[in-house]
Amino acid sequence: MFDDFYRKAVFFVGDVRRLSHFPWFTWSVREHQVDFGEVLEALPVIQYGDVGLHRDSGYLSNLAIPGFMKHAWLHTDDGIENPLIVEAISDGVVYRNAIYPMYSDYTIILRPKGVGYKERRGACRKAKSIVGTRYDYKFEFNIEEELRHYQGTNPDSAMCDLYSASKYMSDYDHAFSCTEVVGYSWWHMREQLRIYRERSRGKDVILADSFLNGGFDIVWASNSVTVDIAAEMNLHEEGIEMIRKFIGHAG
Repeated sequence: MFDDFYRKAVFFVGDVRRLSHFPWFTWSVREHQVDFGEVLEALPVIQYGDVGLHRDSGYLSNLAIPGFMKHAWLHTDDGIENPLIVEAISDGVVYRNAIYPMYSDYTIILRPKGVGYKERRGACRKAKSIVGTRYDYKFEFNIEEELRHYQGTNPDSAMCDLYSASKYMSDYDHAFSCTEVVGYSWWHMREQLRIYRERSRGKDVILADSFLNGGFDIVWASNSVTVDIAAEMNLHEEGIEMIRKFIGHAG
């Protein structure tokens, strides 16, 4: 009973947005700082294997997640007509259009450095193999165990051995949070991309801000993303410097 209550509480907080006026909170949908036109202009830049980050302002769930960015996803199919991603939301791990998470208040697209066709395809294949699984509201980040059950092979491999993995699936209670989807997908390159769990709020987790590191390049950021905003919202120094360099090059 407690587990069911906790799950519902996590999803409830994730849907509530704080207001600066009466009635002080809402479930309503509002306009975002990143508009659809800006998103559409970004789509030609994105490639499969890229990692997306965003922050929707005002939601109570933001208080539970340290730092600037609050959500992450993996771009699995590029192109302007049908750009697709894999992401974990309250409904579970879904495969849908990239516009959904990019239409936000602050959005950044990252590209892993020094990875080839095999590594990028491997990451996307792993992400697609977990579509339909539940959202991990417990935030357990047991990625090595997930890889054993989904791949049935070495966690350093880019490709999935789905036949071997099927032997384990019936016994495994699988679930993924948003950053866990990205970490799981790119785990075969985790040292090069500096994907590590860190202790936060009593859990060993991967924070969205942690992808803003030297293993990635920023290939696109919404106009709302500035150095001052990132600093104000407690992004770490390496991430702030990445944003500063990107804005300098874009300018």
